[in-house]
Amino acid sequence: MVLNVRTATCTALMLLLSTLSVFASSSPVRIMIKPASEQVAAIRYQSGTKAKGPWKEVDADHPILSLEAFDSTQEVLFVQQKEPGRDWSRSYEYRYDTKTNSWDVTLPDPRKPLFIDSMELKPYALFPTSSSSTLYSSVIGGALKLNLSVDEQKPLYGYVEGAYSRGPSKSDWVDVMQAVNISAGFGYRVSLGKRVEIAPEAGYGLVVHLLDGDLDQDGTDSLEVFVDQQVRVAINFNYTFCDVHEFFIAPLGVLLFEKSRIAALYGVQAGMRFNF
Repeated sequence: MVLNVRTATCTALMLLLSTLSVFASSSPVRIMIKPASEQVAAIRYQSGTKAKGPWKEVDADHPILSLEAFDSTQEVLFVQQKEPGRDWSRSYEYRYDTKTNSWDVTLPDPRKPLFIDSMELKPYALFPTSSSSTLYSSVIGGALKLNLSVDEQKPLYGYVEGAYSRGPSKSDWVDVMQAVNISAGFGYRVSLGKRVEIAPEAGYGLVVHLLDGDLDQDGTDSLEVFVDQQVRVAINFNYTFCDVHEFFIAPLGVLLFEKSRIAALYGVQAGMRFNF
């Protein structure tokens, strides 16, 4: 039995069944989903009380779903769709109404602008170029980053990031160089496959340097603070384990705009992304 459904984005939808007895039979029920637009490349689905299980994916050119052992009194059919270069849509929830022998659908709530889409935890390592090698030997740090969904169905996103780093100094009058930095910027996701994507990022922010040493050369160590502007660029290579967890690794470059020069550092960052 094949049933037609259209995953539109603005009107409630229903699937009609002649009787509920098809769900009580051992044979699977086949349902055809009509994509919301010609741009939809794939559809995936699962059934249950919550969408926490594995997804079954079908091609948008032949979008036939097969339901086995579906309990229409308790379970829900979850359907998502995907366009090239974009993330999966939020879930359409289909519930079977035994009184009317029809399907009711709950449309996904639209996300508000600047919705917090995901969080990243990442360590990083930076090494100086010739312009900053007189001060820095190496830098090891960690960062917390929040990604902001400008539009759920578009690959452009914003982010804010906070980080702490420290490292040994090559200067005789500074023992340890520490820094706290904040930055904000934008990224752009490009899909390279079902689980892999590349995402260039660029951001601007401030670095608060915390220098512990004898800066005035009076024989006494003290803490000195100064602030630089910074530009950070990265090219993230992301691998999706599941809907919630992603691993990424990226080459990283930082420009520090000091009073008399521009210092450059390069390195690598890697970590986990947790999708909300």
